[in-house]
This record gives sequence, C-alpha cells and structure tokens, in this order.
Amino acid sequence: MQVQSHHKKESISEDCIVVLPFRNMSSDRENEYFSDGITEEIINALTKVKGLSVIARTSAFTFKGKDIDVRDVGAQLKVAYVLEGSVRKAGNKVRVSAQLIKASNGFHIFSEVYDRELQDIFKVQDDISRKIVERFTDKLGIRETGKHLITSSTENIEAYELYLKGRFNLSKGSLEATNAAIQYFESAQRKDIEFILPLTGLAACYTFLGGSGLMSVNEAFKRAKEYAGETNLLDENVAETHLALANSSFWCDWDFENTGKSIKKAIRLSPGTASIHGFNAVYLMAAGRLDEAFIEAQLASKLDPLSLKEKFRSGELFYRSGRYIEAIEIFDEILAENPFFNQASILKAWGHLFIGEYELATKIFSKIPITSDTSITFYGGLALVYYKAGQFDKVLECLKEFKSAVGKGYSHWLNYNYTLIFRALDETEKMFESLEKCLTEKTTPLIFIQVDPVWDDFKSDPRFVELVEKTFIPEKKDRMVSIQSDTRESLEINLRKLVFVEAQENYSRIVWLEGDKIKEKLLRVTLKNIEGQIVGSNIVRCHRSYIINTNFPFSILGNSNGYRLASKQIRETIPISRSLGKEIVARLRDR
Repeated sequence: MQVQSHHKKESISEDCIVVLPFRNMSSDRENEYFSDGITEEIINALTKVKGLSVIARTSAFTFKGKDIDVRDVGAQLKVAYVLEGSVRKAGNKVRVSAQLIKASNGFHIFSEVYDRELQDIFKVQDDISRKIVERFTDKLGIRETGKHLITSSTENIEAYELYLKGRFNLSKGSLEATNAAIQYFESAQRKDIEFILPLTGLAACYTFLGGSGLMSVNEAFKRAKEYAGETNLLDENVAETHLALANSSFWCDWDFENTGKSIKKAIRLSPGTASIHGFNAVYLMAAGRLDEAFIEAQLASKLDPLSLKEKFRSGELFYRSGRYIEAIEIFDEILAENPFFNQASILKAWGHLFIGEYELATKIFSKIPITSDTSITFYGGLALVYYKAGQFDKVLECLKEFKSAVGKGYSHWLNYNYTLIFRALDETEKMFESLEKCLTEKTTPLIFIQVDPVWDDFKSDPRFVELVEKTFIPEKKDRMVSIQSDTRESLEINLRKLVFVEAQENYSRIVWLEGDKIKEKLLRVTLKNIEGQIVGSNIVRCHRSYIINTNFPFSILGNSNGYRLASKQIRETIPISRSLGKEIVARLRDR
C-alpha cells in the first residue's frame, strides 16, 4: 500500500468554502443551539452539491467565538471562500445576516439580511445556500440543478427547535450531553411523528454510546438498528438515513455487504459530507481494502482538516499497514491535543509493542486515561507486552490482577482481555474459546480482525480462518438482483453470474452467464446508478466505463503501464484504470 505522508502540503482550491458558526445575537444565550443549527443546515445543504468542497462542522466550529481574520481562516483551512453571519431570534421573529467573503483579500461577494417569521427559517437557509451555489456556478462551472437545497423537513417549528437542541447536545460527545440529546430527539419525534431527522439523531446517539462503551453494546446497537430502520421507512432520499443504516449494518451486524450498499447511497445523496467519507474509510479498512480506505480518509481529512477523528483514521491506516513509526507520530499529535483520546492511546501502545519498545507499551497499557480522574488498565495488551518481552512471570501476575479487577466490577472488553491473556500464556485452546465468545458478542476491536497485526501469527491457522469466515456475513451463493432502468424496464439476474457492465452514454450494457452461454442486455440507466444496485465484495469498478465481477475467470493482459482483462467467453478486452491496476490485478490473482 502506497500511503502518502500526512504532512503533505495542499494548495488552496477555488472550489473550497467554509461556513463559520453564525453568531448568536439574541438576548438569550440559550438560543445558541439555534444559530449553530442554522450553520449546520447550510453546511449540510452545500455538501449535496457535487464539485463543491465544504469544510465539515468539526473544523468550522473550531473558530466559534474567536475574533479571527477571514484571511487567516482561509489560509489555515485551505479554502477560497468564507461564509459568516449572525442570528437574532426573538419570539416568533428571526433576523439572519450572511456574508460570502473571498478569503484571500476579504472582499465581500454578497451580503444579505433576512427579517422573517420563524416558520420561514427553511426558506432563509435555502436562499443563502442557493446564492452560494450560484456564485460557484458562474465562477467554476459547477452545474446548478435548479432544485431547492433545503426544504421544510417538518411543519412543526417546535419539533424543529427540539431537534436542533438535540443535535447541539450530541455534538458535545459526553454521556450527559448525549442523554440530553436523546430526550430532545424523542420530544421532537413526539411533536411530529413524520419528522425523520430526530430518528437519525437517535440512531447516532445509540451508536455513539455503544461504540464508546458508555452503554451496553448489545442494548445500544439494538436501539440504533431500530431507529435506523424507521428512518428508511419514512424517507430513503435523505443521506442521514443511509448513514444511519450503514452504521447499523457495520457496528451492529458486521454486515459488510449492506454497509457498502448504504454508504454508496449516502455518498450519492451528499457527496461532500466528510463524516460519510470518513466512515467509508473505516468500512473499507475493516474489509481489507486499505488503498481505497486511504483515498477516502484523505478526502475526509481535506473536508475536515482540524478533526482529530479524521486524523486518527489516517494514523490507524498507517498502523494497519505496518508503518508503526508514522502511525505513532500521528497518535502523538492527537494526544497532545486530547490526552483522553483512548483509541489513539491503545493503537499507539500496540505500535510501540510491534517495534519492540516494550517499556513504552507497558506504560501506556497500564494506565489509559478516560477522564481527568479515571483511567483503565488494558490487561490483555499488557499481558502480550510481557509475553513478547519474555517476562512470563509478569504474564501470570497480570492474569491474577485481572481476575481481581473483574471481581471488583471491571468489565471493559472482558472476554477480549481473556483472549489476549490466554494467548500470552500460550494456552491456545482457551484463547480460541474466548476469541469465539468475542466474535459472537461482536466485541468492537475484532471487527477489524482481518487487518489487525495483533493476529498476524494466526491468520493461516485453520481454526482462526473458520472463526472469521463464520463471523462475517457471507454473500449468498445465489443472489438475485433486479436492475432498474430509468424507464419501466428492468433485468433480474443472479449476481454471481454477472461478467461485466459497460457504460454506453446514458445506457449500460450488462453481460452475464446463463448456463455456459454469454447473454447481454442494454438498459437505459447510467453506470453510476447501476453501481448502487449491484453491491458485493466481488463487484468492483475497474475503469470509468466498466464494472466487473472479480470471480469471473478473466485472463490478465499487459503490465503496470496498462492492464486489460480478457476471456475466451467474451469478444472484447476490458481496460483497467492505471490508478487501480495493482489493486485489481492483485485481487484477481488471489482468487
């Protein structure tokens, strides 16, 4: 995997914009949730515009409350344009001001003031968003769709305000604030049972609580899955719906196939959302597609350059690629800003272990900070450090201390700790028993087991292979899919029998096997549209004009300067994009 340096300098692009947090000018400071909410709505609206790069909320809100020159903001975030504004809310009246500014020289491109009734807030947000898009349409040739970017998501303005309060609290990332967010989202839903966004908020709350260990994983993910399912029933044309479904499929079910399908739909609806691309990087990483994961991680980092979460994804990719020193450098940067980012602490400790720096690994595993007055001991990691260092007596001491801690109520990754301790004791049978329990329970770290260097010594062990294969939901042997066209015509085929799909302007040529005969059909549907309908681990885009099934017995022609695929059963050869050549060829040769 050719991973580039995370210190690579980027130039400022003319298609980049940041929406700074709108200032709360209301007499009531509690109305801050409202000004923040308007800012986020405009950010989310602009992410729907293909060709426009919009800085994500996390990075934009770094400047909240700060008196900073827009030229400095532009230089720091590498953006050409800055939108800033203010909100004054009083009763049922609202005044919103907005200015679009050229970051390099502070020139005001437009300045607008809106005095409206509160129920008109969606129209105000849409008007501001559309004025920005019109600017980029004229300047950069970004195609104006003519559609509204923001429409009324609820007619009940009280429900909308409760939703904004929920989102305001969820962004704080603490247990107390998340529980408050749940109360607000539930209240918003009771006010308007057809308002979809509170349901996506509830799914996000419970995914956060389960993934961070602040709530029972099974209970949290069960609730997240239920809310994600409800969102899809209400409206499948909202990006947040598919992101909620993707999170549910990934974290709750470990179902990579449906995760990929939902992410593709989310990206199609909102191509500029950093969190969607960041999550896609996590999914691709867990699936072992590290090169693709790094591309997505780079895009997420570009859209959210000040986010520690996005920086962590890059560090994790270095770690899972065996580039431990570079990974540790990134984790050090993260921990310098947030010492309680314990995911970074854990992977940093593993990195030190793998380069033989056992004392540093021991120090970290012994005391991973959770809050300023609370820390945990990661007993499993500690035991493995002692094992690697040849300090077997300390492994036994570690087991004794762990059992004592469990007796006092310690439950952090219980079976995962036992798995690693038994491995350090060379008790392989007990290790496999505990590992199976972990996989059955879906212990979070093991979703990455296929790309986790912790398990490199066992990846060829038949028992390990069997456990992994039965844990991750396999694709059905015969999976029928119905490919829908832009007209009423459709085609139902067995996805395993697909050979390739070729783009032909607004049409797609679908080629598949029926018995031992090649069949083909031309449908009026774009290749991009088809790509979202035939998701599978073996269905990949190999070229801008071709999708292939990597299970088909293609022959590989050419070299790294240009590969092509051929077969006696098809009349033409299929090109592979040079950027994808090594990856596609490697997958075909590993069949």
